[in-house]
Parts: sequence; structure tokens; C-alpha cells
Amino acid sequence: MSDSRQAAVKSLRLKIKSLKFKAVCCSLFIVIGCGGAQTQTLSSFHLKAIEYNQNAAKALENGDYEKALGYYMEALKVNRSIENTEGIAVNLLNIAVLYQKKGNTSNAHEFFDIAFSMPDISNEIRSDAAYEKARIYLKEKNTAKAKEWVDKALSLNRGLREGSRWNLMGRIAFAEGKYEEAAAMANTAVSLNRENKQRAEESNSLRLMADINAQKGLYSEARELYKKSLEIDKELGDSKKIAITLRGIGMLSLKQGHFQDAVIFYMRAYDVSSSAGDTEGTSEALDSMSDAYRKSGNEKKAEEMIEKKADMEKEKKK
Repeated sequence: MSDSRQAAVKSLRLKIKSLKFKAVCCSLFIVIGCGGAQTQTLSSFHLKAIEYNQNAAKALENGDYEKALGYYMEALKVNRSIENTEGIAVNLLNIAVLYQKKGNTSNAHEFFDIAFSMPDISNEIRSDAAYEKARIYLKEKNTAKAKEWVDKALSLNRGLREGSRWNLMGRIAFAEGKYEEAAAMANTAVSLNRENKQRAEESNSLRLMADINAQKGLYSEARELYKKSLEIDKELGDSKKIAITLRGIGMLSLKQGHFQDAVIFYMRAYDVSSSAGDTEGTSEALDSMSDAYRKSGNEKKAEEMIEKKADMEKEKKK
């Protein structure tokens, strides 16, 4: 697989990495490394679940979400046939995350709900389901529901991922325009993420703090935070987050009337997203470039960006 294809699925792999790890452990009943117990003999059913989960992981590596979804569905059937409760729950979460990635939030909600309502599963898994539901609700701009579900995630399990929950709480407050509240939550999150060595979430905390400072007109402070976030994004090789951070810096330049600088940062974000095969990021970068060109008085270039986006959307539908 090409480097750009690898980058395209990097963000999704990071998101479900821990879920996939637990899925393998739960499906195979090999619990060394998942709790320290002794290895148990595997039945043919467990071996089949292993195969499907491994095939799903390979499909994901190749950026084939449909194929990955199919394999996770097959693994789910196997785990259901032997009542492997933890395996069922984690497969449900993996499937829901993929539906969320594909933009099918209705199915994502459904599978998260099934996982969350299962009896006899760990609070850690139930917390993950609640957290992911909260993320969908925030994307749907339903901040009340988002807050309700992230509260559930925190009440069920804190652990190493507690910082991610506080990041999300901060994002909800930010969406509601409660910037001081969001800043307090971001500070809590960054401390937890550093303590727990959660580098990706530390970057998210810094980016949230930068966004808050940008809204408050503290541009120098925001730029420094974006730069720190960008360092971590590059360290982790997370193309999606790199592009988001570059667009954030571009937004700062735009707010300050530095139109050419804004275009340069938006173009960098476009190059990252297009090279990674991230059509959503590419589209957002083109919109941002169009906005910057228009505000600079270059209507011709602004229209070119819109046309380029339209061509990309047509190609995507083929």
C-alpha cells in the first residue's frame, strides 16, 4: 500500500486501535497481555473469529471500509454463536465506529446502543460506547445529548482515557460558546493526557486550547498552541489532525488579515489531506482557500477553488 493510502486510514486506525486489541483478545480468549491470565485452548469458533478480525484489520489498512465492515460483521456472528460477550460488545463498537466514519450516524447510534445495553460487559467497554455516542451527538449539534453521554462515559470508567472524555466535554462547552468553561476542561484534559502518556489526546487538548484563544482574540498564544499540537500530530503521523491544525493556523492568519499567509497554510492542509485520500479534509481546505481568496479580493481564485471542489465531488460519485 502507498504511503498516502496508509495516511488516509491512520486516523481511523488510531481511533479503534484499543477496541481492535480488545476484540482480538476477547475473540480468541488468549488473555495473556490482556490481563495476565494463562492462555486457553482455542476452539475452531475462536480461530474463525480471529481470522475475521485479522481480515478486517487488513481491509482497514487498505482503506477498504466496506470490506472491513463485512469481516467485522462475520466476526460478530461467530462471537454471538458462542456467546463470547466481550467479543460481541467490542465487535459492535468496531462496526459502529466504521458506520460513523462512513457518515451513517443512524446505524452507528444503533450499534453503540446495542453494545451499551448488553449485560455482563465491562464498564470500560460501556464507557467507550457512551463516549462515541457523545461524539456523534456533538457532530449532530445536539450538545445536551452529547453532554449527557460523555457524563455517562466518565461515570462508568476513567482510566487512561479520562483525558479524552474531558477533551470532549471541553468541545461541547466550546460549541455552546462557554469559552472559560471549555478552557478549564481543556486544562484538566491536557494534564491527564500528559500523566497517562496519551499523546494523541494531548494534541487534541492543545488544539482545543488554541481554538479557545483564537476565539478570544489571543492570536499569539493560539499560534504557539497550534504549533505544539502540530509537532505531536507529525510525530504520530496523523494526517487528518495535521490538516486540521494547519487549517487552524490558517484561520488565525485570516482573522488577522494576513490573507496570503492564510492561503499558504490552507494549501498545506489541502496537500496533506489530498495526499492522504481524505476527501472531507480536502473539501474543507478548498472551502477555506476560497474564503481566503475572496476576502483578499481575488474573486477569480475563489471561484477556482469552488470549481475544484465540485469536480472532486463529481469524481467521488463515480
